[in-house]
Order: sequence, then C-alpha cells, then structure tokens
Amino acid sequence: MGADNDRLIKIGEAQDEVEAGIWRDTLEREGISVFIRRLDPLASFGVSSLLSGLEVFVLERDERRARWLLGDSPGRGQRSSL
Repeated sequence: MGADNDRLIKIGEAQDEVEAGIWRDTLEREGISVFIRRLDPLASFGVSSLLSGLEVFVLERDERRARWLLGDSPGRGQRSSL
C-alpha cells in the first residue's frame, strides 16, 4: 500500500450526528474505514453549537466506492453534503 492511498479525502459534510452515523454505518458495512471530524472548534472543549456540521473522510483508495455507495455521482468533486 503506497502513501498516496493512505491520504484522507473529504467526501462530504453531514449536518448532524445522525446523518454522519448513517453514512459511517453504510460505508463500514462495506469495509470502508471512515473518519469524522467536527467543524465546531469548541467541540473539543465539550461545548458544541447545534449549527456545526461534521466532515466525513475516507481513504483515497476508497473514495469512488464510498461516493457511489452514498449516491454521489462521479465527477462532481467534493460536495458540501451528500
């Protein structure tokens, strides 16, 4: 496995924990590792805004398949939400 395949690629921004969880569960059931990062900088202090989203990332080698599984059409680039 090369270093290029280990790069994380953002595939979208979920609006809340529920949406991020659905995406994560869908991808993990298919063997795709998922990394989720909160956009709210205060989240690490235990204070979070209800308006902040969550960025969803997968390994570069899994990007096409992940987008397909979540219904994202090829060639559209990164979407703000799926």
